[in-house]
Amino acid sequence: MKKKILLIAVLSWSCLLVSAQQKIELYPHKPHRVEVLLRDNFKTEDNFLMNLPLTLSLTDKNILMVMIGNDTILDYKYSVWFFSEEFDFAELLKRNRNVNGSRMFKSQSRVLNKALLYHERMRLYRPFDDGYEFVKKNAKPVLFEILNLPADKTLKISLQFYVAKPEKQCPYYFIAKCKPVEFEIIIKQ
Repeated sequence: MKKKILLIAVLSWSCLLVSAQQKIELYPHKPHRVEVLLRDNFKTEDNFLMNLPLTLSLTDKNILMVMIGNDTILDYKYSVWFFSEEFDFAELLKRNRNVNGSRMFKSQSRVLNKALLYHERMRLYRPFDDGYEFVKKNAKPVLFEILNLPADKTLKISLQFYVAKPEKQCPYYFIAKCKPVEFEIIIKQ
């Protein structure tokens, strides 16, 4: 009984922590570090995958830099993938022999979404060389250009990530499309 109460308390605290991280006040040249919980978009129960550290920073030229990961190996040796354009999973399998996916992932994720979802005010500063990037150990910066800042200087962004893990014959075995990570960023001077 005590274990159940403790587990419920920890889960409640985690939910509060994530919701508290949803709204971020960001000052130019002052990085803001958060940890987000990645959850499987298709599972309804026990959908927690891992904690992902993110560092957000704003430059003078309306560029938002999101540093994904840090200097340590991600939880359970997972890798977190993100794309600069919509990508067909079958095409990714053809391009990269080190990639495969679970049966469930293949059936539910035929098209991989780009990292920044549905935003008119922002865009990816430059596409990724292969159309995708992934983080396993070393952090990767992703740059977003702010096209037109609203009068209240508040941006809402949604980031899309995918998770792969190593399997016997495949180092990048896709297991999940994550629920989008959403932020409300309030830009301060």
